[in-house]
Amino acid sequence: MSSVSTSSTVSTGNATDISTVQSSNYSVSLASAVTTKVQPYLTRADSIATEITTNKTKIAAYQSMQSLLLALKTATSNLSSQSTEGTNVFNSRSAGLTSKAAVSGSTPSDASTLLSATVNSGTNSGTHTVVVNQLAAAEEDVGSTINLSSTAVLSSSSSFSSLVGGTFSISETGKQAVSITLTSSMSLTDVASAINGNTDTTGVSASVVTIDSTHSVLVVSGQDTDVPLEFSDGSGILSKLGLHTSSTTQSSTATISDTTSALGLAGAFTINGGVVGSTATAVSVTITSTMSLADVASTINAAATAAGISGTMASLSGTTLTLSSGTGGSTLSFSGISGDVLSTLGIDEVASNGAVNQVNAAQAAILTIDGVSGITRTTNSVTDALSGVSLDLTGADSNTIVTVTVQPNTTSIGNTILAFMTAYNNWESFVQMNEATGSDGTASSSATLFGDSTLREVSLDIDSKITSMISSMTLADIGLTLNSSNELEADTTTLTSQLKDNFSNVLNLFQSHISSSSYTLQTRGTDYSTYSGTFNMTITKSSGSITGITLTLADGSTVDALAKGLFTVSGQKISGVSGSAYDSLNLTYTGENGTATVTVSATVGLANQLYTTSKNYGNTLNGTVENLIENLQDEDTALTSQYNTIINQANSYATFLLQQYSSLTSTVQAAAYASSVLSSMFAMQTSS
Repeated sequence: MSSVSTSSTVSTGNATDISTVQSSNYSVSLASAVTTKVQPYLTRADSIATEITTNKTKIAAYQSMQSLLLALKTATSNLSSQSTEGTNVFNSRSAGLTSKAAVSGSTPSDASTLLSATVNSGTNSGTHTVVVNQLAAAEEDVGSTINLSSTAVLSSSSSFSSLVGGTFSISETGKQAVSITLTSSMSLTDVASAINGNTDTTGVSASVVTIDSTHSVLVVSGQDTDVPLEFSDGSGILSKLGLHTSSTTQSSTATISDTTSALGLAGAFTINGGVVGSTATAVSVTITSTMSLADVASTINAAATAAGISGTMASLSGTTLTLSSGTGGSTLSFSGISGDVLSTLGIDEVASNGAVNQVNAAQAAILTIDGVSGITRTTNSVTDALSGVSLDLTGADSNTIVTVTVQPNTTSIGNTILAFMTAYNNWESFVQMNEATGSDGTASSSATLFGDSTLREVSLDIDSKITSMISSMTLADIGLTLNSSNELEADTTTLTSQLKDNFSNVLNLFQSHISSSSYTLQTRGTDYSTYSGTFNMTITKSSGSITGITLTLADGSTVDALAKGLFTVSGQKISGVSGSAYDSLNLTYTGENGTATVTVSATVGLANQLYTTSKNYGNTLNGTVENLIENLQDEDTALTSQYNTIINQANSYATFLLQQYSSLTSTVQAAAYASSVLSSMFAMQTSS
């Protein structure tokens, strides 16, 4: 839209001014004469310019009104069950955590040290018990101390010089192994770097622990929990680094006085590496405190024989006990170790994959949930054990029972209600500004929309809803009251208390609620209905199909709902017809054949009502205020065109007048010249 001036002028051009034509009674100015003639045009143009400016001011006010209504719509959409936008914060959930000891008299761990929990929106409220028996862990293996610094060349030591050119690989089970060659210039740090250079492929990382300037240790770790490492060490490099062994035997190193006295050791362990035919076979052994060294050997061999393993797994040479994986066995290793038998005897607790010093075994998380034990997961992020609840495990304690309480997120709901209050107060402040009067009772300078029917209409609509009672509750009941400026103020103590102790009533205050007198007739899907009231629905069902629906209304009148097009039927689904009073009231009927009458009651929550009002008035596509804005913009477009036409006419008229006055100037000048000549001639005659 072109801008217009509120004080219009026209050009008087460069025509000769005739103000020199004078008499004792008058003088004439060309500019003054033209402007006087054109002024009626300019006066009309100024009037239109003022009207355009007034419209622009009003458009700006309507746009502010629209923005405030949209802000109220957004705020209520987050509290509404009817809106297709927003978050419906009443479905938000939080998880409360408490702990207690599984065994009376013992001290439980703090729940927050064992797990945290997040809950999906809409998850059913309730409580669950969780015991974290074991965290999932990635494998970590530590080598033995080598007598070199981390940067010293390994081949400078006789222990490694013969291994130059050899290869090894370490990878997680299921991932691709990468062969690494030991070169003559490699240090322990270089070995770690070579392993780390392939981490994305192998899933294994490495680091070096420097003990002092002449001693260091290699540490390798898996990247994934519950995934063991696999070693390939044909050249013996990993064995020399103390990470892995392929030995089929191990001997005790502890000093034992004799083989017949009770050792006082107790525990259990599993020996891995045995083979029956071509099948790997493990042997589980339990040792009691009354057993001697000879008894330990006999017990192991008896268990091996029972498992079908050929050869001797335990033998004595003096007071030295030697364990082996039996005839045809593979790498000797141990698992499921409890007690102190192996460690006291000085037998290395080699892991089942040949790792000599396993700091952490690859293991799954083990939980007991709601009394169901033995639940395992490969990671510490458990998303599928409890419907709608995700657990992040951070510690393990079999003696602690954690109670997870799924509940409405009252903090988030309370903050959303306060955000709604702010949006309403901003709206009300705008209304008050546009209804303000001066000391003389006339509209104040800020009241651009003073007396505007649309502002008055929507203001009354919103105010009536803010003060209404819904499901026996008002905003005042939850701590939101109106002050002298008609704005809401919050008593947060009352609000918090109501959300905690009276949640369902607060929910019904803000959201629509439909109830049925029979379980056979229930709501279906999301409630987008704006119907409020009570009616009886008499349903006739024959041969499994709904054949008739009659409504008995509050005034006692009856209506054939199908014949009148109020509801449609599809299978068990009963749906309110679009455009009817029951639009979007969707039900499901599961009753038997025959006729049944069910009472249906519906209320429309405050948030749903305000959402509908603010949307209808504030919608930027076809809302009431948008229509007013567009009408004024169209009017300004037309007025601007009129203004430009009048100014063009004024300029054309001014040009015409200038041409006429220019011609008159020439005539006057010629007459003046003739008069001068005649005067001169007359003077000459007189003098002669």
